[in-house]
Amino acid sequence: MPMNAVQGLGNPDPVLKFNVVVEDQIARFTEVRLLKRLDQGNLYLSHYHVVLTTLFHQTYSSPYTFARAAVNCDWRHAAAKEYLLQHAEEERAHWRWVLDDLGATDYAGLDPRTQPPHTSCQAYIGLNYYIAEEVPVARLAIAAVLEGIGSRFGGMYGKKLLQVLRLKPSQASFFLSHGETDKAHSEELRKIIAQSDFTPQEWTWMNHAALAAGQLYRGMYDHEGYA
Repeated sequence: MPMNAVQGLGNPDPVLKFNVVVEDQIARFTEVRLLKRLDQGNLYLSHYHVVLTTLFHQTYSSPYTFARAAVNCDWRHAAAKEYLLQHAEEERAHWRWVLDDLGATDYAGLDPRTQPPHTSCQAYIGLNYYIAEEVPVARLAIAAVLEGIGSRFGGMYGKKLLQVLRLKPSQASFFLSHGETDKAHSEELRKIIAQSDFTPQEWTWMNHAALAAGQLYRGMYDHEGYA
């Protein structure tokens, strides 16, 4: 259902409205330059290294923004608070998958741990920290978009990545692993969000965070490094 259809409902259920925002951002992920290259079969190993080094700082910082949001989250949202902390622990070591895949594909560039993040990644990280401080429960909204993207596209594009670049599964552990784990996480997030008692202002921030997450996350797959 397009966003204008929801707006035309007058006063739609806030969960329905939020889910439409999330679904729209998930669907728009296919617009990014990296995936267009992949679909056309003109993706090269250099592009793969660009996306891994771009994503490194996101994977390194994200667990701590989940934990920060959990600490700041009001006990009125106990289920969300506990889930955010649990998710922080689950995501804690995923940055190692990025380094493993770089090493397994003979990456010879600078160690991403010694470099500042790409500006597209910096923008996304900034969103996470801002939300974790200002409206911590809306960190769930950001996660709902990313887990939805991984759940819907991770497996499909992960397999296509192997075919186009002739990689082994062990050389694409980051994308292939997320394609599976994100399915369960996506369902968990939907249930927690649907059961949460958000105020109208919190729903406004949930929608805003989901929209911003989709836009900024796409930027990491759509910048000049894939030209």
